[in-house]
Amino acid sequence: MQNIFFTCWRAVLEVLFPSCCAACGHKLIQEEREICSSCLVAIPRTEHAAISDNGIDMLFAERIHLEHRKIRYERGAAFAYYNRDRGQVLRQLIERGKFGTNPNPEVFYVLGREAAREYVGSALLEDIDMLVPIPLHSRRLRERGFNQAEYICKGMSEVLHLPIDTEHLVRVRNNPHQSRSQFDKRESNVRDLFAVRYPEEWKDKHILLVDDVITSGSTLFECMKQLSAIRGCRVSVFALGWAHN
Repeated sequence: MQNIFFTCWRAVLEVLFPSCCAACGHKLIQEEREICSSCLVAIPRTEHAAISDNGIDMLFAERIHLEHRKIRYERGAAFAYYNRDRGQVLRQLIERGKFGTNPNPEVFYVLGREAAREYVGSALLEDIDMLVPIPLHSRRLRERGFNQAEYICKGMSEVLHLPIDTEHLVRVRNNPHQSRSQFDKRESNVRDLFAVRYPEEWKDKHILLVDDVITSGSTLFECMKQLSAIRGCRVSVFALGWAHN
C-alpha cells in the first residue's frame, strides 16, 4: 500500500512539476534523465575513442617532453567539443550544471554515463585500475555542494564497473576558476595545487584522471607531476569537454 501511495504521489508531482531538459528546457519523457535524447545526440563528439594520437594526446605528450619527462603518461581523450561555435550544447549543460540558478550535479552523472558507453572497449580504458576525479578545494566544495568531476566518475563507473578513488588526490590550495582566468595565467594558478596522500598505495597503478573540461591542460598536468613521484604509477586523462581552438 505504501509503495502504491508513493508511486501515485510521484506521478502527481510529475504532472505539476514536469522534469525538463537541462539544455533545451523541453519536457523529458519517462526514459530520459536530466537531458533529452535530442540534446544528447546534438553534443558534438570528438571521436577520440577511435583516434590514436588525438589532440589531447598531442597536447600532453608535447608538454611532458618539454617540461617533465618523468611522467608516465599513457593515453588521453575528451568526449566532446566545448567551443562556443560547435560545442554550445555541452557548454550550456556544464555551465548551467555548475553555475546556474539551481546547480545540478545529476547532469554530470548523465554525461559521464553517456561518455562511458561510447568508450567501452577503447584503448583509453585498457588496464585502468581506478577513476580519480580532479578534487575541489574544501571551500569550493562547500560553496558548490558537489564536485562535478566526481559525478562524472559516478556515471562512468556505473557503465565501466571501475572503482572511484576520492581519498588520495587532494587539492591543497584554492585557486581561481580556470574558466575565468586569462590563458597565460593558468599555469601559475595551478602550481603546487595538489598533493597525494599515502602515495605508496598507488604504486604500479594505472590512474584515469577525470575532469569536466580541458582547456590548456594545466590542471591535469599539475596532477600528473604529483603522480610521477610514485613508483610505477601510470596516468591517463579524460574530460567531458575539450575547449579546442
